[in-house]
Amino acid sequence: MQLLTFLSSALRKTQTLRIITILAVFFILASVSRYQGSVQYSIDEDGSIQSVPSTAGEHDVYFTHHIATFKAKDIRPWTKGDTASLRTPEGQQVVQHLIASPFQPPTPSNGHNPKLLKPNFFSTLTKRLRVYRALWEHVKGHYDQLAQDGKQDEFYLAPPAEIAPAIDFLQKLEQETFPWFLDQYKTSYDLHRNFRDGGRGIVMCVGEYHTKYARTALKTLREVVKSTLPIEIYYRGEGDLSPANRAWFETFENVKTIDITTKIDDKILNLGGWAIKPFALLVSRFSEAILMDSDAYFLEDPAVMFEDQGYKEVGTVYFYDRTLFPGAGGDKKIWMESFLPSMSNHPAKTRWFLSKGDHEMESGVVVFDKSRNFMGLLAICKINDYHEREQVTYKHTWGDKESFWIGLEMIQVRYSFVRYLGGVIGNVGDAIPYKDMLLPKEEIDQYNKGEVPLVATNPIHTKTGVQTHRDRPRMDRVCGNQLHFDYRGRPLWWNSGVVRDKFTRGSPYLKYTAYMKDEDGTWDFQSSCLVQRNPGAIMEVEWEQRQVAFGILKADREAALEINQPSYMDILEIPRLIRSEGAKGGNGNSEAV
Repeated sequence: MQLLTFLSSALRKTQTLRIITILAVFFILASVSRYQGSVQYSIDEDGSIQSVPSTAGEHDVYFTHHIATFKAKDIRPWTKGDTASLRTPEGQQVVQHLIASPFQPPTPSNGHNPKLLKPNFFSTLTKRLRVYRALWEHVKGHYDQLAQDGKQDEFYLAPPAEIAPAIDFLQKLEQETFPWFLDQYKTSYDLHRNFRDGGRGIVMCVGEYHTKYARTALKTLREVVKSTLPIEIYYRGEGDLSPANRAWFETFENVKTIDITTKIDDKILNLGGWAIKPFALLVSRFSEAILMDSDAYFLEDPAVMFEDQGYKEVGTVYFYDRTLFPGAGGDKKIWMESFLPSMSNHPAKTRWFLSKGDHEMESGVVVFDKSRNFMGLLAICKINDYHEREQVTYKHTWGDKESFWIGLEMIQVRYSFVRYLGGVIGNVGDAIPYKDMLLPKEEIDQYNKGEVPLVATNPIHTKTGVQTHRDRPRMDRVCGNQLHFDYRGRPLWWNSGVVRDKFTRGSPYLKYTAYMKDEDGTWDFQSSCLVQRNPGAIMEVEWEQRQVAFGILKADREAALEINQPSYMDILEIPRLIRSEGAKGGNGNSEAV
């Protein structure tokens, strides 16, 4: 009755104010404070602070990870009173507001574009997603009972009268928000049920160009780190991945290649590039999955990440990117506040909000429990939908990466980041030539054989004939690939290939002798080097991990020899693995240089 009394008084206001006020009562979409506080804090190596539950112990996950946590009062469950309110005219106005077309009417001012999103659409989308989650959880018991009786197809047909308005609202939201899976599944519950017993596995997205990296990644998983996790490789349509490459992938045990257009309606999504990744994660058969890029390489079996305490706590493990381009890309804080009326405790401490970096998350590896966080994955996919990504998401982010946590903010699902920022793994100094033809081949060969050291050079360009100039190597830096750490701060995986510069033909292999954390250095982005701020930041790669990295180089060369197409994949000489070439004499003791 209190809600109905409020609705009655709301009739005296304008239509716009009435709808907005009813929305506030329905969904508690605003809060007194945007950010969660706490009486206890942990201070990270980068100096940032996160709130920690007062019950946390010294080695609690809240000290090894950043756990995004929402205020309980900001997540309002659906109630029987909300269902009853849907039967009122005002309740139906709310329904129409949330399922209305997201597009502006075509006018001369917008070029008569029939598919231009409304300026405030992400704000409406946030409300829609939060309502959808509340409804989904409220009526799931009814679906489960039908499924137990083998009658799940009747979910939308004749629901009980007491929940019929809620189910009708849920169906409308589903049809408007996620039409791309409705060809395959009658409801999102069916999709969720489809992977309920799917176990654990790895999901990769590979097009023809990325095959040269994916072959090495697959050989690394199976032959170097000995992972037995099943693997699904997704591609988009017959022209995206050749039959020959598909057949090669499937020569490995428990590896399957799948055309994603057979699993989801690509006529709506128009998938390509980064956008395919969250949808591949969604339609994969696994209930727990590691989504990894084709150029990501692990130093141990990635299955270890399922035992990560952050993953056990919330069902996700995310990794930070490097600290790059402070202040670039506009004010991210203002943008997020424009569509998130309440947030977790996490955004306020990010480099985004503090204008310290344009990249927050590295999505080269994402660990995701789909069963626990299904609503969150739907939200992630939604902001990678065609119009959403082209007109909003990718205008403010570098591809898909930030969508994996922003989507969870929108629908209010907890998530975790390993607290260490992205670092670098490779060689001390920048003594490896990698641009054009820096040095005569015989000198590079001598270096690869460990016969002579090479020093840093300025490029000699074959077209201009610029004279080669040699300087002493700059030993205050580590140059190489992008490194990511486990919760202990130990190197776990890297991305961007296995050579000094994957975008330069003939670029040589790295030796993987040293690494550095982002927190301890400043990036020379153009050369992929991290320069230490103070002596002692350069760390030596443990001997055991150097041996794994050497195995990855062997796998890469074997893949190149199998392809035997130098124009497609370079056949490079593998450097000698010498213990004494470690950053501190090869002792493998992780002492700082």
